[in-house]
Amino acid sequence: RQDNKRSKSRSQPVRVEIQMVSVFVNIPRNDTLITFAPSGSSTSSSHLWRRVRKELEKPYSKLRQYDAQYLTYALLDQSVDLLVPVAKAMRREINDEHQYLRSTEYSHGLRRIHEIKSNLESVNRTIKPFMRVLTHSIEDEAICPGVTFYLRDALDNLENIDDELRQLVELCQAIDLDADKYHDRQMNRTLYILTVVSAIFLPAQFLTGVWGMNFIQMNELQQSWGYEMFWILVSVMTISLLIFFCAYGRLRTVE
Repeated sequence: RQDNKRSKSRSQPVRVEIQMVSVFVNIPRNDTLITFAPSGSSTSSSHLWRRVRKELEKPYSKLRQYDAQYLTYALLDQSVDLLVPVAKAMRREINDEHQYLRSTEYSHGLRRIHEIKSNLESVNRTIKPFMRVLTHSIEDEAICPGVTFYLRDALDNLENIDDELRQLVELCQAIDLDADKYHDRQMNRTLYILTVVSAIFLPAQFLTGVWGMNFIQMNELQQSWGYEMFWILVSVMTISLLIFFCAYGRLRTVE
């Protein structure tokens, strides 16, 4: 069961509630079907089988014409159909979150993406036994061929949903990888800027280190034009360094 209510503050993501239901059919009489669901769940069995109950209320319904095996198929098919809006809601949630992360340059972290991925993996693990139940029912000789045909259709739909959920998990992983690449680009951009700034000030640091030794033989330190000469040399060396970088393509535009 999906919860489609989302607050404008993005406080809670879409969550999926998983409820285990047991179905018993008396074979070979096929005249009785019993379902069990946990009493503590927030979703009642009447909500799960709402479509089946409406169909049973019709006097001309096929569910009234056939035995409990067909009713079992209807319940299993209803369970499979409940997963379709779940997959759509989760895909919509992932796309919205991805757009939000890109608009904020991944500054708010990937907590919600990780929660969605964990939720998807939990649902994907849960439907594996469901697929085995359908496969076993199809192979069971006690199930009539007419119901087996419908069960194959339900199994095909469940396998499609399983593929959809795995694609959504891969999409979450791709978003996680995209965020890592973005942060790597940001780090490389920062290191590049620091390298360029360090290179620009390298001539000044070099001349400061040379003339900072204060040897007696450094006559230019005693001249009145020594300070002006320092800045002239720094400017010439810096401009020459920038021209060299530009000529050999060492400078690029930071995006």
